[in-house]
Amino acid sequence: MIMNTEKIAAYIRSGAKSAENIGIEIEHFIVDKNNSSVSYYGECGVGKILTELSEAFDNRSYSEGQLIGLSNGRWHLTLEPAAQLEISIEPCEYIDEIESCYNDFLEMINPVLDKYGYRLLCIGYQPSDKVDELDLIPKRRYELMDRYFADTGIYGRNMMRGTASTQVSIDFTDEVDCIKKFRLANILVPLLALITDNSPIFEGKPYNGRMIRTTIWNSVDNARCGIVPGGADVYFSFKKYAEYIMNVPPIFIERDGASVYTVSKRLKEIYDDHEMTESEIEHALSMVFPDVRLKQYIEIRPADSMPINYALSYAAFVKGIFNSLDAVYRYLNVDEITDSDVMYAKEELIAHGFNACVYNKRASDIYEFLFMSALTSLSSRDRCYLSEIKELIFSKQTPKEVLDII
Repeated sequence: MIMNTEKIAAYIRSGAKSAENIGIEIEHFIVDKNNSSVSYYGECGVGKILTELSEAFDNRSYSEGQLIGLSNGRWHLTLEPAAQLEISIEPCEYIDEIESCYNDFLEMINPVLDKYGYRLLCIGYQPSDKVDELDLIPKRRYELMDRYFADTGIYGRNMMRGTASTQVSIDFTDEVDCIKKFRLANILVPLLALITDNSPIFEGKPYNGRMIRTTIWNSVDNARCGIVPGGADVYFSFKKYAEYIMNVPPIFIERDGASVYTVSKRLKEIYDDHEMTESEIEHALSMVFPDVRLKQYIEIRPADSMPINYALSYAAFVKGIFNSLDAVYRYLNVDEITDSDVMYAKEELIAHGFNACVYNKRASDIYEFLFMSALTSLSSRDRCYLSEIKELIFSKQTPKEVLDII
């Protein structure tokens, strides 16, 4: 086990980069004219749409003989459990490079969607369907996860079939830099979840509460969701993250070309006498879903799916905050914040929104400080993307309150 813990830590450490870029993943619902999500299956399904797009891509991914992913090197299309379409854009130095990739994606996919009377919808939760009405795509991984989460919490089906997110990834230069950013990201998660709350519907009905995706993730699986134990702690390290991975059941492993369901066995039990390969490490890292995830980069996961102008503004906001790392540390007094404080902040922001008191400060004051930090630290090339986040912060509103997209 010690050997594998060290291998996982070394794998993460090997992701260190001299240049610090930013990547983004945006999940979309493909919906028809009635705002019902389009299934993977059938002559007019998402699988058919991918097939029509596939000639423009060099790389194609299949599961059970069915096309489920496309890649052209600059960006990748993959499917979430209920055929939510995710675009993952390779890390870029500037936000306008991300925008360019996304516009290329739209130019490619919109004519195909128009032919079927479909459109992309960027929203945090299914706009009209209930999760029990939705099929999983043909991917064994999702079948096994669906089975496992039935016994770990009340919202596993909702998470897999009902949600869509915007995820931002940032680079690190070494372990010290990574852990400093990782700790701050965990502390900011509740605030980032509120400012990107774009889920006005839950299970087919208007949802007047806040941060429903946070509520859902809190009740999926405590072992692999939420804050990584010790994630806000000054003594956190790659080794501690690797120990966390080793103590989580991976749900399944790949063996001899098949997915083997491992139920509640922890990773350290499965690989007790076996040195893990790089592909096994990558699988293990992909099977945890904390608020902030470490791979060979830092993945910040709490934001709802949002229209592209808001997603780009959010990415610029995050980039600017981490450009101001030391100033934000001092303002929030980060070394005094614990995991429990982060969990309390989630509860307070769900209950009171911008008027909540978190980390001994009013949330609205923290947002204004973070915005000004981002504004002053970004180049003019990136700074122009902050307008949507500025509007939200200074009007004390969330995307679902200012957008009319369903």
